[in-house]
Amino acid sequence: MAQFIRLGGYRTYVALTYIGINIVGFIVNGWVLYVVAPLLFAPAVKVPKSILFFIFALCVGDLMIMIAMFLLIIELVLGTWQFSEMVCISYLLIDSMNKFVAPIIVFLISRTCYTTVCLDKARGEKASSLKLALIQVLVAIGLLLFLLWPVFTYSQVITFYIHPNNNTMEVTVMKKCVFYPPPHVEFRFNVAACIISYAIPLLGIIYWYVSVPFFLKRRALTTLVATSSMDAALKKVIMTVLLLTAIYIVCWTPYWISMFAHHLVTMQLIIIFYFIHLLPYVSCVAYPLIFTLLNRGIRTAHARIMKDQRRRFKSLTDDASSTLRTVVKSKNSVVHTINRPQRSSLIENKPSSPDESESPKNMSSYEIMQNSTENETLL
Repeated sequence: MAQFIRLGGYRTYVALTYIGINIVGFIVNGWVLYVVAPLLFAPAVKVPKSILFFIFALCVGDLMIMIAMFLLIIELVLGTWQFSEMVCISYLLIDSMNKFVAPIIVFLISRTCYTTVCLDKARGEKASSLKLALIQVLVAIGLLLFLLWPVFTYSQVITFYIHPNNNTMEVTVMKKCVFYPPPHVEFRFNVAACIISYAIPLLGIIYWYVSVPFFLKRRALTTLVATSSMDAALKKVIMTVLLLTAIYIVCWTPYWISMFAHHLVTMQLIIIFYFIHLLPYVSCVAYPLIFTLLNRGIRTAHARIMKDQRRRFKSLTDDASSTLRTVVKSKNSVVHTINRPQRSSLIENKPSSPDESESPKNMSSYEIMQNSTENETLL
């Protein structure tokens, strides 16, 4: 008979923390999608379409990672992996892509910001195009899937039988979804992943984002720009750069150190490694929020679109109400017209002289209309 490991000890705190981050991740990325998605195909939006698409792709990737994180939470709560090996491979694949997708998209956003602000107009317009952004994301995903071939090959579900009891014939069954490649493959994979998804994006983010305020400062010195407004813009850019860089370093540096030092993990340090593994999930919450809240153009464009939609909805509601009132009035007029001959027939039933009944002057309007209709039909 199989028994699962009950939730208790440090696993309780780890599971609750993971659940909290997972819920916040779904809420934040869902809200950012709600803000950004309508702007992708909206006209007259000042924010480059490429940046909007990068944020959209970042949120979609983060939501997939949050779904995969939910599987990890189930494993933490139950103490064992509950799903098939195919689900295990899918989970590890999405979790591994988390190492690459978010840093690469942040890298592409920083490059696009630098190009649109600091370079000439032609290259800025090219970098702002939605088509180029889509191509860049698809190429990046294709290269990542090729790079992640060890995940397809060496991911598996391992079963452990612990605490066997010969008297009660019970045993505790624990299954783990693991990425278990040979040591040389694991080392090469971690080195390549660290360079591609950590070192290169970090250098690019620092260089391109730091170049923007210097460029704006030089341009301010050669143009007649108000000092106060330029200083405010520079402070905002510098704050954004520092915030993005700090989150990147805090969330990813401990993670990559732990990837090379995981063989040194002891039972006393395992809870620390659980929280280090949580840091990349924190970045999935932080980056979409920063790119949306700190971008005034996105907030303004979204507010304008929501205002237009409310106005359009109100117009449709008013039109529907007007149409309904017109239909009701027309029905009432039809009923009134149908009832008029009945009143005239009552008048006709009144006794009258033969001469008056034959006289056209005394014919009802309904009878005159009938006669004229019959004449027209005959003609």
